[in-house]
Amino acid sequence: MRPVLSATIALVATTALLTACSIEEPKDRPTTTPTATPTATVATSYPSPTGDPDVRLTVTLLPENAGVASTHHLVCVGSSAVAGTDLPNGDQACRLVQASPDLLVRELAKSDEECRGTGNQDIADVFGQVKDKSVRTSFRADNSCNTETWESLEPLLGPTD
Repeated sequence: MRPVLSATIALVATTALLTACSIEEPKDRPTTTPTATPTATVATSYPSPTGDPDVRLTVTLLPENAGVASTHHLVCVGSSAVAGTDLPNGDQACRLVQASPDLLVRELAKSDEECRGTGNQDIADVFGQVKDKSVRTSFRADNSCNTETWESLEPLLGPTD
């Protein structure tokens, strides 16, 4: 009985080996190497500060929770963006933050009857200083109430998808 079992195991092993060796990859099969698509940014040159900046913010955007984050900086003297800012709408963002700094301290709304879900998973983290006060907050576009807040901060956060 042992010789039959040994012969059967040897036959199965040989068949598996020959089958594995004879499998050929298709020649026209594309490779699937993930690549990051660079995003175009508008290079805007802002003047050197004429005084001490009263706004220094870093904004990190994570669109659709995709794992590809982008980071921008906002540096303002009064309502004008100065060197160190790389937001395309830096002057608008400075005017917004100067006029309505309380926009940066809003609480995220939960989805309920008044705040319908949008399916949008954009996230923005904002941290830094505004008029000697520390700022550390996050914004989401996941429901209609949070989207309204995001849209009111669009010069700083950018548009939602």
